[in-house]
Amino acid sequence: MNKPSIQRIYGEAKSALQLACGKSPVFVDLLNFLNAQNFSVETINEFTGGVPRHETLLYSAISKIPDTSFFKLKSALMAGYNQLQWRVDDGGFYAKGSDVGDGYRRGNLHALLVGPEDCPFVANDFLLGFFLLSPNTLYRDHKHLAPEIYIPLTGPSGWRFDQGAWKDHTAGSAIYNPPNLVHATRVYETPFLALFGWSQDIGSACEVVFADDWENVEKELAP
Repeated sequence: MNKPSIQRIYGEAKSALQLACGKSPVFVDLLNFLNAQNFSVETINEFTGGVPRHETLLYSAISKIPDTSFFKLKSALMAGYNQLQWRVDDGGFYAKGSDVGDGYRRGNLHALLVGPEDCPFVANDFLLGFFLLSPNTLYRDHKHLAPEIYIPLTGPSGWRFDQGAWKDHTAGSAIYNPPNLVHATRVYETPFLALFGWSQDIGSACEVVFADDWENVEKELAP
């Protein structure tokens, strides 16, 4: 375990959050929590890092982070992404039998920086980490009790809320999903890599919310 490398990633992720979120009141809880913690090299939890699948995709996504505001985070990830514990979700965040879609199952990864276990810094009811989706993927409409923030590091990516109109967001956007807001994401040719955070209720399950256009959207995204 390379603790200085892990600390560097965390520090640059926190800086990226502060840059993207600014002083917007909807992000205050998350930023205040992080600022109140004594997360340092000395407090890094013991865990096993590694990338079980999709490592080429992950590296490609990191390489596509723009060399602008997030250059330091990009550099930190390039050097140390494999120090984090990346995991594939096969629908485990959802109720059993939920129709999350084959695209999501085939091409997702996440790694926590802050959380209850298997990550650098321990917190009981808080998550901060990275989330990856493969190109040409629909992340189907869903909701959850946990308030959520996304900072896309690549893009553009398409978003809709309460099954409204799609809108593209570029890398560096700050996206906030309040509790139980239905939201969906569509990924184009560029793999989707984002910072994400849940500031409470992290044990609540995600719920897929059916939309009758999933098949058409997935056909449009297909290469």
